[in-house]
Amino acid sequence: MSPVFRRSGERPPREQPVRIRDLLRRNREFRGLILAQITSEIGDHFARFALAALVFERSDSVFYAALAFVVGYLPGVFGAVLLAPFADRVPRKRVLLICDAARAILVALLAVFAVADTPLWALFAMLLAAQLFSPPFEAARAALVPDVLPDLREFFAGTSLTRALFQINQVVGLAAAGVVVHLFTPRTALAVDAATFALSYVILLAMLGTREAPVEGRSGLRGFLADTADGARMAWLDPLRRVFIGFVWLTALLLIAPEAIALAYAYEHDLPNLGGALMAAIPAGAAIGVAVIARIGPTRAVGLIRPLATLAFIPLILTVFDPGVYVAAGLWFVSGMLQAFLVPIMVTVNLATPGQYRGRINGLAGGGLGLATAVGFGAAGALADLSSPHVAAAVAGVAGLVVVSVFAMIWPPVADRLPVSSSPGD
Repeated sequence: MSPVFRRSGERPPREQPVRIRDLLRRNREFRGLILAQITSEIGDHFARFALAALVFERSDSVFYAALAFVVGYLPGVFGAVLLAPFADRVPRKRVLLICDAARAILVALLAVFAVADTPLWALFAMLLAAQLFSPPFEAARAALVPDVLPDLREFFAGTSLTRALFQINQVVGLAAAGVVVHLFTPRTALAVDAATFALSYVILLAMLGTREAPVEGRSGLRGFLADTADGARMAWLDPLRRVFIGFVWLTALLLIAPEAIALAYAYEHDLPNLGGALMAAIPAGAAIGVAVIARIGPTRAVGLIRPLATLAFIPLILTVFDPGVYVAAGLWFVSGMLQAFLVPIMVTVNLATPGQYRGRINGLAGGGLGLATAVGFGAAGALADLSSPHVAAAVAGVAGLVVVSVFAMIWPPVADRLPVSSSPGD
């Protein structure tokens, strides 16, 4: 199993961070993965915001607007559990291409039918179908990165960049979607989304090399389910994977609250045009936080996981004072910066997982994260309807401190060790 860990008392030499621009310049495949990520993720947030705004206008309900986001995550749960083994059984480039092609076609159909007389349930159904292909795509992409970047320092830098871009793409996608939906129509946003998936397909086809599938896989449905069960056992039986993945799920469930209530909070303060920007405050901060943590090196970052997670919930608690849109945006931006603790968790779990299981582990983790996000969105929206948006955010912050305290009692000793191997695929 990789990497090899040693006690933190044995101090290693100070790590020199890898410069992102050097990494992108000399690694064509990683550059292709990054370009594909940017194009598809920005468009994806266009679609989610467009549907959420449409639902809120028709229903005037925070809960139903949050539900518009939830439906985009729920199929990911089932797709991750049922389809992620393809990321190990099928060449990962092929998985990426099939998923991009399917999403481009389905979202294009969604744009065609996004007219005033189309029932919302029909639009949700098409979005559900498109999102079903996101988990195997993300599982294959995440499992491929350690193969493209086999050096530990490069892998940490690359993971930091992909996480930062994930947040930046949310900022750009949500903020721009607010303008596009206001100036044009939701159909325009959906058409942009379909085009980005098509562009991602072309980029991956041209820039990724061909690799064999990591495992041959057992035949038939029974063998496929056995592969899925093996991945679940790998995640559950190992203390590091079990605790780290569970920690991400529960903290994400609560940290998503500001995004769930952002539209309603902006409307409550008579600033509906700032709804997209307010929703983007947390991912904007997260992009900055990831850029900072990428410079301190992978081994030191592991020790910052719990302190950063604890501090990330404080700004949510301060929202209880209903400070207004601009101050709330600043508080949530700070919370987003502190969520950089996710990067060393992602790196450690991937490095501590044998290569032939990475697709399934990433798929399982991504599916649980999607479910946690969906539940968090729905719960925060429902609580905001019962009380108010700022109270819902504060309750999530208090619950988050409880979660971090509980996990502190079961934190695995390996979290205080230093990875010294530079070959994550071993």
